[in-house]
Amino acid sequence: MQIGNIATVEFVVSEKMQPRFDGIIIHPVCSTWDLAHQFEITSRKALVPHLEDGEEGIGTHLSIDHLAPALLGQKVKITSTVIKIDESTVICSIQGKCGDSIVATGEQIQRVFPIEVVERIIANANN
Repeated sequence: MQIGNIATVEFVVSEKMQPRFDGIIIHPVCSTWDLAHQFEITSRKALVPHLEDGEEGIGTHLSIDHLAPALLGQKVKITSTVIKIDESTVICSIQGKCGDSIVATGEQIQRVFPIEVVERIIANANN
């Protein structure tokens, strides 16, 4: 894992990605929550190739600034760049673009632990 590592994901905005509340589609655009999902996927792709055997990552923070709409049918490219690392933390800066237009920016933080620690965290979540 190095600062500057990059991962990308591209997708086309589909009908299922539109914001809907109580079953009603609000706008023919990519929802903020779907962009957030894509941000998570892209940041995970930046992390996974660098995990050692017996390690796993857990997302601990996600921020997103939704700056412009990505219209139904448009292609969106999400780029996640590792900007900071330490013993157990990986921070990625994320940008979503349609062509040259920036539609969203944000940051995602993942913590890396031995798998046993992750399993213990999950097991203790309901106690």
